Amino acid sequence: MISHGRPPADQVSGDNVTIRFRTDNPGPWFLHCHIDWHLEAGFAVVFAEDIPNVASVNSPPQAWSDLCPIYDALDPSDH
Repeated sequence: MISHGRPPADQVSGDNVTIRFRTDNPGPWFLHCHIDWHLEAGFAVVFAEDIPNVASVNSPPQAWSDLCPIYDALDPSDH
């Protein structure tokens, strides 16, 4: 039987969700729904995929390392 619409309570099998995805893109990935109050309530997760290869695939540019010295050199009134 295929139920369309809201399933009766006796057709609900449990309270978990299994999500399968291909793991071929190293790095942190943010999984969330697009309902704002869900994000505000913390209903989101970051998957860290293939951690050993993240740096080789997603290495930050040199400008990233230059940010702290540039900020530190600013006049304190600019902070």
